This record gives sequence, C-alpha cells and structure tokens, in this order.
Amino acid sequence: MKNHSKRLFAALFLIAAMSFPVFAQAPLSNNMPASGVLGQTNFVTRTTGKTASTMNNAFGVAVDLTTGKLFVADRNNNRVLRFSSAAKMINGSAAEAVLGQPNDTTNTSGISAVKMNTPIRLYVDGGGRLWVSDYGNRRVLRFENASAKTTGAAADGVLGQPDFVTNTAGTTAAKMTRTTGLYVDASGRLWVAERDNNRVLRFDNAAAKANGASADGVLGQPDFVTGTTGLSATKMAEPFGVFVDVGGRLWVSEDVNNRAIRFDNAAAKPNGAAADGVLGQPNFTTNTFSTTQNGTGNVRGVWGDGRGRLYLVDEGNSRIVVFNNAAGLANGANADNVLGQPNFTTGTALDPPTANSFAFPNSMFIDNASNQIWVADAGNNRVVRFNVQIGVTAVVENLSAQRPEGYSLSQNYPNPFNPSTTITFALKNTAYATVTVYNLLGQEIATLFSGVANANDRYTLSFSATNLPSGVYLYTLRSSTSNETKKMLLLR
Repeated sequence: MKNHSKRLFAALFLIAAMSFPVFAQAPLSNNMPASGVLGQTNFVTRTTGKTASTMNNAFGVAVDLTTGKLFVADRNNNRVLRFSSAAKMINGSAAEAVLGQPNDTTNTSGISAVKMNTPIRLYVDGGGRLWVSDYGNRRVLRFENASAKTTGAAADGVLGQPDFVTNTAGTTAAKMTRTTGLYVDASGRLWVAERDNNRVLRFDNAAAKANGASADGVLGQPDFVTGTTGLSATKMAEPFGVFVDVGGRLWVSEDVNNRAIRFDNAAAKPNGAAADGVLGQPNFTTNTFSTTQNGTGNVRGVWGDGRGRLYLVDEGNSRIVVFNNAAGLANGANADNVLGQPNFTTGTALDPPTANSFAFPNSMFIDNASNQIWVADAGNNRVVRFNVQIGVTAVVENLSAQRPEGYSLSQNYPNPFNPSTTITFALKNTAYATVTVYNLLGQEIATLFSGVANANDRYTLSFSATNLPSGVYLYTLRSSTSNETKKMLLLR
C-alpha cells in the first residue's frame, strides 16, 4: 500500500508539472492580489513554523532561472529553503531541501560551512550558484550547483571572512559587517550591500575568488577603511538592496535614507563615486520618511523588470512602489503603481493579512520570462507570487501528430533583423527549459523563456533589440538533458 501511494503521488506530481502555467495574462495594476503563497496554506494566516512548509520571517527570495527552482531565506530559522519548479506554484507546498540546517525541523544558528546565522538575502547566478547573505555571520556564502544540493550540504566558498569558522566585524576590502543585499550581474561581478559599513562592495569574477578574497571596488565610501553613515550623492545610510539592470546601472536601496540611488555604468565607477540619480526623495540631501507617490520610507529592496520598470520594496509603508522607465526619470519622480496598499497615501499593515496586502515586505525577485513577481513578505512569514504580464509572451502551437524527434531550436526569422525577430523551439519530452540571448562577450541580454515546456508544443518567441547595437548575438535553448546555441545578426 505504501509503494502504491508513492507511485500515485509521483504520477500526480508529473501531471502537475506538465500542466504548470508558464505565462500569465494579467497586466500590472494597483493593489492587485497575489496569485500564490508559500509558507502559509492561504492568504489570511500568518503563523510561524520551522517545518518544510512553514517559515519564520521570510527575508529573501530568488529563482534559479536554469532550473526554475525557488530559494527562500528563512531568517529566524537560520536556513534557506528550496522549492521545486512545480511545488513553488502550489499554495502551502513543502520545500524539497534545506541549507544551513541538517533537516527541516532544526533552526539553531551556527558558524561553519553547513550552518547559518540569520540569512537575509540570496541570489542565483547564471551558472546556478547560490549566493547567501549570512547576515549574523558577517559573510557571503557560495553554493555551487545549488539546485542539486542535498539537505544540509556545505557551502563551497565564503567572502567577508577568511574561512568558514571566523565571524569578526571589519572595515577592510576583505571583511564585512552585517551583509544585506547581493546581486551577480551578467559579467559575473558580485555586488554586496553592507548595512553597518554603509557601503556596497564589488567583487569582479566573484565565482573564481578564493575564500576571504578582497573586494575590487566600493561605493558609498571613499575607500575600504571608512564606514561612516551619511546623506549625499557619495554616502549611504544602511544600504539593504542592490540590483543591476541590463544597462549596467546599479540601484541601491537605503533603509535609513529612505531612498534608492542609481549609479550609471557602475562597474567603471572609481571608489567613492557619486550616484547619478535618486528616487523616493527629491534630492540627495533629503531623507524624509513619506507615504506619498514620490516619497518612501525604509526602502529595504530594489528590483527591475524586463520593461525598464523599477520596484522599490517600501518596508516602512508595507508596500511596493513601481516606476516606469526608471532609468530616464528625474530625481524625486512619481511612482506609477503600488502593490500592497489601496493607494499611495496608505501605509499600514493589515492583520489578518489578505492577498492584496503586505506586512513589512523585505525583498523581491522578478522572473521576466515566466511573468512572475515573488515577494518576501517578512511580517506575514510568507512568500507571495504575482502572475503579471511583464516579460515576453510565447505563442504556443500544439504539434500532436508531428512530435519532434529531439531538441529543436529554429534559426531566427528574419535574419539579419532590425529591430525584432522571432525564435521557435520544441522539446521531445516535457522539461524545464530556458531560452536566453547573449552578446559575444557572454553577457546575458535577455531571457525569453523560463518555464516548463510541454512535449508536442512548439513555442514561438519574439525578441526586440531596440536598444542594442548592431552585431552578432547568440541565443541558447537549455533543458535538463542538453542545450543548443545559434547565432543571429542585428543590422541597423
């Protein structure tokens, strides 16, 4: 009977995976309800727990775009939970693995390669590496091939400390004090926000760094040994979130300065360089806490989508404010949309919560190709998902009698193209797949598809290169079994 139940569960799981919705249709709108929840079984409870399906202060969330798996930084349980690509879409589902703890019912903190102390942010880079901001241990951990790690697996690398058993504060190029937000850009640079040192560190070619390696650059401070707080275009006060957009702009959210600042061409900035723009405040010398359309309070997170919108996780107002075409906005511009509140002048957390509300949200992640916004709703001990039409829409054609014999990635048409072209693909077997565009330097330009591709279906994708220079670009189809790459030519 037990084996029969296991086979039945496996069959139901396969059916769920095959019917997994890849794209949603709803446009972004004010106060729209979330479409899914993890950590709770519904949208109106906010209980805490330390099981595979419960959380205690969910602070960080990220998707591995190579596998579709979801990672959650479960702060007060001193762990990171991992959900399968199918389970992440099911309300209240259980995680498939946990890192930082030996099992899914233990939550003690520790200092080693297998333990964590209040992890608060995470990110999975294009190589499938999970980076974890281990806040209490003053370090950043690296887990190679994170989607395949077993429960309790050891980290593979550490920055901010010389080894896995040291936890000392410092203000140098090799030490960290209270790590918060992190992000790995398309060139493999790791950006780390440090709350207590009031700065953002840059590690070039981060995945190849030895344990305890020094940072290559710093913003928010004039050098690596200064850590004072400040309010200007060159200073920061408790930075919490970092994000790098496709144009190479670094966005930094500041908790105490109640703002997000922008650094254009950030990787080329010298140490201590001034920011180029600010949102949430009218200028670089104001930090008023506000609940308005152009003012914010305690901005803990920042993220952008494929349409150039910027999202500020306005923790103090229990909301997310959204700015269209953010890179071109003037300082102090008005937001265009709000999530978590009915309007721009309300900032209270609801108890009990709803599908439309947040309670002190801390960070977010956007999966453009899957049209999903994920929010770590810390005060409600949950992660919520919004199905929003933000990325590329796939046209799906059922092949049925023309089942492809194997991997099938078409040559784009037209080719050469200007400014847009179409790409089609099909898989022999149902699998999680991604279609990604790169330039010849290997830098990721866009993810056109990220989700479960059903057998017998052909997917047609549209790629627009409006803001790109002429040249050769590569596009790659990857799934769990193999990959295929083709070239296309943009001629202006």
